Amino acid sequence: MKIAIIFNHKKLSGKLTRIFTGCYAYHIVWVDEGRGVMYDMHLIRRRRLWPQYKPEQVLLFDGFPQVTAGYLEHQLSTDENTYGVVDYMLFALRPLYHLFGKSTRNAGGMVCSGMLNVDARNCGIETPWPIDGEEPSPCDWYNWLKTRAKEGETNGLANKRRSRDK
Repeated sequence: MKIAIIFNHKKLSGKLTRIFTGCYAYHIVWVDEGRGVMYDMHLIRRRRLWPQYKPEQVLLFDGFPQVTAGYLEHQLSTDENTYGVVDYMLFALRPLYHLFGKSTRNAGGMVCSGMLNVDARNCGIETPWPIDGEEPSPCDWYNWLKTRAKEGETNGLANKRRSRDK
């Protein structure tokens, strides 16, 4: 399973995410290239055909082998989380929270990057973000994956490629 981070400096969500989190990464998804599907959090968890975005908007990272299509398919039928519109808006307050040494609170919803974090942790992957702590943004994931790739760390994250390079 790979991780795709979606960027778009022209789209409103990309521009807002840049203001709130520091980069244009506005969405993150699991990708099963072999089956041609992606899994993400929209209003609820969903499965869509891949590729879904223009290649120049996608950075594709090797993911975690522990996160399987079987696990994600099971989550489609059992996960009752819904999209966290308020949680997304709280990203706007993140700099203020951090200024006072606080973590951004969670309003009870789930955004795409939080869903990936929960999936990774449920499958035994240690990420920088505890499940009960501040939800990561797609930009947080991008920075973490980029750093790991530069450091040559293993666990399947050492190679990042644009999806058009396949």
